[in-house]
Amino acid sequence: MKTNLRRQPLIWVSFVFAMSFFSIVFSGCGGENSDKPIKFPAVKPYSSTEIAREDFVGAAVCGGCHEAQYLEWKESTHGKAGGEPDAVKIIAKFDGQPLRFKDATVTPLKRDGKYFFAIEPNGQPTFEIPVVAVVGGGHMVGGGTQTFFVQAPDGTMRFLPFDFSRHRGIWFAQLRDNLHWMPISENIALTDLANWPPHRMLGSLENYSNCQNCHASQVAVALNAETQRYETEYTSLSINCESCHGPGKQHVILMNQPGHETFENIGLNSLATLSKDASLELCFRCHAIKDELQPGYIDGKPLEDYFSLKLPLLAEEQHTVDGRVIGFSYQENHLFSDCYINGSMTCVDCHSPHSLNYRDNFGKPLASRFDDGQCTGCHPSYIDSPEHTKHPMNSDGSRCVHCHMPYLQEKGVGSEIPYARSDHTIAIPRPAFDASIGLENACQKCHQNMSIDQLEAKTREWYGDLKPRNAVVQAFIDALNIRDHKTAADLLLQPDARHPIAQVRSLFVYIRRFLRAQMSNGDPVVIDKLRQLAHSTDVDLKAFSLMALHFGYGNNLDVRQFLHDQLAALGAQDFPVRRRWVLGLDYLGTQYFLNNDLQSAIVCYQKALDIQPDEYFVLLNLAQVFRQLPNISATAECYEKLIELKPQSISLYLELSDVYLQNGQAQQARETVENGLRISPDNPDLQQQLTRIERQLSN
Repeated sequence: MKTNLRRQPLIWVSFVFAMSFFSIVFSGCGGENSDKPIKFPAVKPYSSTEIAREDFVGAAVCGGCHEAQYLEWKESTHGKAGGEPDAVKIIAKFDGQPLRFKDATVTPLKRDGKYFFAIEPNGQPTFEIPVVAVVGGGHMVGGGTQTFFVQAPDGTMRFLPFDFSRHRGIWFAQLRDNLHWMPISENIALTDLANWPPHRMLGSLENYSNCQNCHASQVAVALNAETQRYETEYTSLSINCESCHGPGKQHVILMNQPGHETFENIGLNSLATLSKDASLELCFRCHAIKDELQPGYIDGKPLEDYFSLKLPLLAEEQHTVDGRVIGFSYQENHLFSDCYINGSMTCVDCHSPHSLNYRDNFGKPLASRFDDGQCTGCHPSYIDSPEHTKHPMNSDGSRCVHCHMPYLQEKGVGSEIPYARSDHTIAIPRPAFDASIGLENACQKCHQNMSIDQLEAKTREWYGDLKPRNAVVQAFIDALNIRDHKTAADLLLQPDARHPIAQVRSLFVYIRRFLRAQMSNGDPVVIDKLRQLAHSTDVDLKAFSLMALHFGYGNNLDVRQFLHDQLAALGAQDFPVRRRWVLGLDYLGTQYFLNNDLQSAIVCYQKALDIQPDEYFVLLNLAQVFRQLPNISATAECYEKLIELKPQSISLYLELSDVYLQNGQAQQARETVENGLRISPDNPDLQQQLTRIERQLSN
């Protein structure tokens, strides 16, 4: 199971905040474009890759021709990732033994081949929750779990907050206050749980805590307009062939035609010939923390149009200074590994793509996950090399992965439930440094009787000066205590480097520490560095560098002309770049809002609308700020635009009518509610609001 500690998309819809009133004149709820001598190019029409659910055939069809690969996959962790309760191995104890909380008793039950949780809140009637889906089977060596889903009344499939740990053989739950995993006990209340009542859903849906696309193959959630219920569709709860290869229907059609042996186009692309980054992107569809850019992703569509792997770093640091996991993450810190940055390492260099067994970079199967062949294919000089390992041959200390890829407990889940994952930065053990950033060093794991100073001294005795860290990482470390923006820029803004994730992280730190919304003066050296970064081929680094220029120096005519020219030249990247740019500005605006700097918040939101004028959540956030000022006309203008974008959203009519009522404009409030009733004539909230308004008008 992957617990979903990933943040929700960087959009805040509701704010409860007490603020002072300001008397500031703003241009309204549009972008800043109309006030500028250089107007940005219009958004280019977005054309999504056309893929329908009917284009997928399922793993069994693939197995008809590719039997060997199918059988390997079927026995793999992907093949056994999940399923309906009667189709998978249940390792959790549905044995009728009660799980006692402070305020309730939860009893896992199996009855007539079906699985349930009987919930008995203290002093209230018992009710049962049927299990409709299972994810996980306790497969992971460092800590395997199994979790369960229920179908909610609205049609979504919701994660139940009762998990089972294979390693400890116990039920556990995630706490709301610190997100740690704790064994279920009478010290914990049901109401203390992060996911009670169940709210995290399978698949991806706006405004819902969700599992994105990761725990089902070809999962999609959509509202049925007739029933007004959500429908969750997926091919399977295992991770199937088409999760990586994309839709197989066209391939099957072509391969059943005479003469298919000579076809150049077989309906699928070869994954074996992908570039390094394209190969990694396949795995990062699930094995990375990422923020959703737009709904509608399904396997085969371009990931960068739907998700950003680096946007999460703007709000929350995910990694230590050298890229190792701080709290909870997946394997995206592979991108910090020197084996990737200065080498060609992909996931499938070590993991066989179908069986998920271990292999070397030439495809030769290896005996185990700890086999040195994972490393010696690229580093043959270290084969059977006690001179390098300083440990007896075949001892744990002589194994490459024991020293360079130790299993580290992810601190975000606490220490009670085993959840250790192998460190994919493939770091060099540095005992003193690792201890300084709160990590248990590989050396410590075996030599617990030695102090950090002793381990550091022995490391220096054996190896002398260790290999220098990557230059971008070292510069990031050096910049931590720098207060001068010019020195910090030299360290944090490095256009010539080849380390996109570290460059984006450094850029975000520079933005947070040294840039402000609409700075009056711009340092030409900083501006030049940001311009150079904006030429990156990495879509995240490009987008956020442009955002930084716009955020800090958007009033500078030369900068604005540069932004205009970059937007005009984006071509097919227009949507993914603009979307990242807008979400970054929206996040910065919200931080200003929460810090009571309404003027800067408005600047950020209006800049975001300058890039994407019809961005719904930015408009909604801007409306909230104007309402706090209060600026009734600007608030109303925002809500009118919101209603144009989502005329079916009844809450907008109610909120706009409240705005008018608070300003003594009962007639406008009535017209707004009447417009809403044309959309939903029987809506009780609108009817009650109309009655209230009529009463006010009659008085």
